Amino acid sequence: MIEDDKRIEDLVNKLMSADSLEQAPADFTDNVMSKIEAISESKTIVYKPLIPKYVWWLIASGFVGLVGYALFSKSNDTTSLSERYNLPDVSFSLWENFSFDFSNALMHATVLLAIMVGVQIPLLKQYFNNRLSY
Repeated sequence: MIEDDKRIEDLVNKLMSADSLEQAPADFTDNVMSKIEAISESKTIVYKPLIPKYVWWLIASGFVGLVGYALFSKSNDTTSLSERYNLPDVSFSLWENFSFDFSNALMHATVLLAIMVGVQIPLLKQYFNNRLSY
C-alpha cells in the first residue's frame, strides 16, 4: 500500500516536472473584463411601472371632478349634501361606545409579551448574523 502510494507520487512528480506552465496572453484580463462589461451593459433592466403616470392622472382628475361636482352642483332646494344624495349621517366619535376595562392578568401578559419580544429580536438578529458570516 505504501509502495503504491510512493509509485503514484513519483509518477505525478515526473509528470509535473515534464509539463510546463501555460502562460496567458498579456491582455487576457482586459479582454475578459471588456466582455463582462459588454454583457452587463446590454442586459440592463429598465423600470416600467404597471400603471402608467397618465392613468394615475386620469384617476386623480376624475376623482377631483366627482368631488367638485358633488360639492358645487347647484340644486333648486336648500337641502344638505347628505339629504340630497340620501347619505346616512356619520358620527366621528369612534371611541364613544367602547369600554376599555382590562383585567390585571391581561395587562401582565401583555407586558411580559412585550419584554420577551424585546429580548428575542436582538438575540435572533445576532444568531442569524453569526450564521451568515463565515
